[in-house]
Amino acid sequence: MSTSAPRRERRRINVQEVGIYGAAVLIFAIFGILNANFLTPGNLRDIAVAASINAIIGLGVTFVIITGGIDLSVGSIASVVGIISATLMTANGVAPILALIIGITAGIACGVVNGLLITRLKLPPFIATLGTMSIFQGLAYVTTDGKPVYNIPQEFILLLNSYIGGVPVMVVIVAVVGVLCWLLLRRTVFGENVIAVGGSEETAWLSGIRVNRIKVMVYGLSGGLAGLAGLVLVARINAAQTEGGSPYLLTAIAAAVIGGANLMGGEGRIAGTLVGALILGALTNGLVLLNVPSFYEQIVTGSVVVIAVALDQGAKGWPILKRGTGPATPVAGEPAPAATEAK
Repeated sequence: MSTSAPRRERRRINVQEVGIYGAAVLIFAIFGILNANFLTPGNLRDIAVAASINAIIGLGVTFVIITGGIDLSVGSIASVVGIISATLMTANGVAPILALIIGITAGIACGVVNGLLITRLKLPPFIATLGTMSIFQGLAYVTTDGKPVYNIPQEFILLLNSYIGGVPVMVVIVAVVGVLCWLLLRRTVFGENVIAVGGSEETAWLSGIRVNRIKVMVYGLSGGLAGLAGLVLVARINAAQTEGGSPYLLTAIAAAVIGGANLMGGEGRIAGTLVGALILGALTNGLVLLNVPSFYEQIVTGSVVVIAVALDQGAKGWPILKRGTGPATPVAGEPAPAATEAK
């Protein structure tokens, strides 16, 4: 077999990766030209901090998207975890570190619930997580009667919102989580199985992979990282709001998609998601510096996502448009489809 196809595949992937990084450099350069304050160290630090929550949630969503699923409940998980941990600290005197552990565990539990609904009840990921999105958000309201939780202990704030050698702890957390996620995806059997499930569930199952277990674990990971992001948000704003995590749902998914996660499954990049979150943070920050009304941010974010997906599909030859055209390719182990009788 000719080696030209694998070489073309490697070139295509490299072009996409370079395109993501190139877009980030271009955006930073444009805003730097339009406003001299954009590229100052202080502002770059603010961009990194603002992008941290999208990055943490986006990393978990990346794993879900690679399996061919979607998690619409991450924003609500972030909200309810923040409310639970803040309430435990302020009303029950729970130590900050213990509240942090309980919060992340609660996030994992929420994610596992999503995974079980999808694998056991066979609900489509969109429907399952759409339902739990409302359930988890409702729990956040019920816990505090819809009221924010203030008076967060200073120890908790310093734990997640301070500096290490001049670098914000939030940025350090993103870096550590990013490295761990990259190792998990690219250097472990679990990561190989995640990619295999996203490529073809049937083939993965025939290969001995426990598809349902992988899905439950992936949604649990997504919930845990969403919970961590919710706690980081509490430390950042010094309060737990019942809808604090909701605005990060679409932007976190957008970060993963911009970073190269394929919504059809089987493909995603940890570094790409981090760059995608950084791009969104730069866009928001740059528009604010240019005094552009905030509601234009949604238009810009949506446009960037559409462009990113269009470029990704274009680089692959628009496989979605090719579906259903031409003769079907038989799947290994399955009989070839019978020819359609001419009318």
